[in-house]
Amino acid sequence: MSGNAGRDTIVAPATAPGRSAIAVVRIDGPDAISIVEALAGRELETRRATHTSLRDGNEAIDDAVVVVYRAPSSYTGNDLVEVSLHGSSYLVGKLIDVVRRSGARIAEPGEFTERAVLNGKLDLVQAESVADLVDARAAMQSRLSLRNLSGELSRASESMRATLLDLVSRFEAALDFADEGYEFVGRAEARSLLESLLGEVRETAATWSRGHAIQAGLTAVILGLPNAGKSTLLNFLCGTERAIVTPVAGTTRDLLRETVDLGGVPVTFVDTAGLRASGDAIEEIGVGRAREVARTADLVLYLIDSSQGVTDEDRAELGQLRDPIVVFTKSDLAEGGEGAISVLAGRGTKELLARLDAEVNERYAMAEESPTVVNQRQRGAFDACAEALEGALAALRSEASEEFVAADLRRAASALGALTGAISSDDIYREIFGRFCIGK
Repeated sequence: MSGNAGRDTIVAPATAPGRSAIAVVRIDGPDAISIVEALAGRELETRRATHTSLRDGNEAIDDAVVVVYRAPSSYTGNDLVEVSLHGSSYLVGKLIDVVRRSGARIAEPGEFTERAVLNGKLDLVQAESVADLVDARAAMQSRLSLRNLSGELSRASESMRATLLDLVSRFEAALDFADEGYEFVGRAEARSLLESLLGEVRETAATWSRGHAIQAGLTAVILGLPNAGKSTLLNFLCGTERAIVTPVAGTTRDLLRETVDLGGVPVTFVDTAGLRASGDAIEEIGVGRAREVARTADLVLYLIDSSQGVTDEDRAELGQLRDPIVVFTKSDLAEGGEGAISVLAGRGTKELLARLDAEVNERYAMAEESPTVVNQRQRGAFDACAEALEGALAALRSEASEEFVAADLRRAASALGALTGAISSDDIYREIFGRFCIGK
């Protein structure tokens, strides 16, 4: 955590390094506008794209497009300037060097977004969503990140927290005026309210399994006996000759991974060694790895060669798997029944993709308006809140003093406050903003 919300001026590239048509450099802080106006040799209008030449004394830097945002109407809440120049790494470095000599310093990772949080432009959940949106590789990830960036999860948690703070104040008032005999909240009413709130907190925490899976991406392992068509299917799914395909059993010995956008979710398909006892030490290691990755995979595709039918070995392997998706292959050689495919003949492949797409959506699709937890920090906040609520309910049921109930309610409210940053610590800030690039 940088320890300030913009007392000094920072600079960083906002675009990835490398050759490109355009690069963007961000400057933020009290001297941002004056530094760039000195380079442009003119005053710059606010919130207007201005084409201007930038010069370091008598030396030209570049022709650029400059946009000035004045506090508090900027991403960070400070004075902020974005300079779009030609995408030469030399020019970007030169501009940054000149800005540094004018009094700015290089931004720390995530410092622009950190300043937005410290200035109240974003909360911590929204800041995490910025990083998730930058990292998004598929449509469902992008939609989920945008929903949390819009404040969907934050609004839900703050509504719960407001209810808790109201209850805390009422229980504490009952303590302050205990001698007068006032009842600021009935215990039956409080129990009913907390039981309902606990259900809401648990329901929100339970969205983590889907939300995290979507943000992290899914793993789908391709299993089967040797020569069942696993490598051929992987090559089809990723659209390239990623795996070596031969008629020789045991060609694939190690795990091969390729990521594909499936149903709006990045799914990493894993090709594996054919399941058999071969006596070959290297192949045995590959088979062991196949079984190991299958135990933790989100999806398991089990391939059966249509020309061989379902063998005793297939039955034994299927009996060890949880909810496998069975796919009959090589339907050009023998009838494999409904859903059978032949990658070489182009049969059933579209239907298989549709089947996998439906499987992903059935298991991981979310209600569009449902607040969704996407990482361990967020889940931990709701879990801590639920634990404190359980304590408060236990205190109410045992007729404990209002003091004990209020203490548990404060713990529950603090857990949700830490979620959004209403209650924060340097450790939380370091964890979140350490993920960012310096220009974000």
